[in-house]
Amino acid sequence: MQFDYKEFHIDASPLDEGGRCYARAKIYRRDLTGGEAVEVKYSGDLGDYPSDADAIEAAQRWAIQWCESQSG
Repeated sequence: MQFDYKEFHIDASPLDEGGRCYARAKIYRRDLTGGEAVEVKYSGDLGDYPSDADAIEAAQRWAIQWCESQSG
């Protein structure tokens, strides 16, 4: 699941492994001049969940909180 939030682009795609879904997120700062987005934060594993939807929700929550903490 990819989406934009404020000046960031977030990839909250879970990792499916061994019947579990691991929440994780990569956060990129969007380049407003049209260049490449630059990764600024990687969550690592945020826990395992019984479904992709639950893992995505957890990763989105974490990413939005991180982005909010960076705003100024």
